[in-house]
Amino acid sequence: MIVLLNGPFGGGKTSTAEELVGLVPGSRLFDPETVGFMLRELLPDHPGDFQDLPPWRTLFAATAAEVAAFTGQVLVAPMSILDEDYAEEVTGGLRDRGLKVCHVLLRTDRATLESRIAGHELFPGDRERSADAAAYRRSRAEAFFTAAGGWLGDTADVTVDTTDTPPAGVAAEVAAYLAR
Repeated sequence: MIVLLNGPFGGGKTSTAEELVGLVPGSRLFDPETVGFMLRELLPDHPGDFQDLPPWRTLFAATAAEVAAFTGQVLVAPMSILDEDYAEEVTGGLRDRGLKVCHVLLRTDRATLESRIAGHELFPGDRERSADAAAYRRSRAEAFFTAAGGWLGDTADVTVDTTDTPPAGVAAEVAAYLAR
């Protein structure tokens, strides 16, 4: 099984994933961005969002399936996928490779998201890089709210409101859902 934690950039997916791994026996953190970073190294002549690269979507599914088969563990994957076609391609690829997918939508309100983005220094000691990351997260917020109010909200197996709940509490809600 793969638990796909989807939500806004800067919304607490990775923190929640780290907490969730501690609550779900036999689970492992699987960060799909590592596949993207590999492709950035291999394809420097294709800049931009690695999600736009068809190999990323295919390799995400293939790599997750291989890791799950090798380890026998539940994978917890934090990843903002806001393009419906990309999400269908990734989840379909995961299912085609024998993985059950639990798609979790982490929602928050705009004010809380902005506060989280503003208060999070991604690259300690490197203000310029942190500012760039914050600007990118802000630039993707509207796409998240649009998707969450439409197809993303409709396709999620479970939605958890993270507005007033810290990552440990969000992870506990997700773990309770998985235990049903």
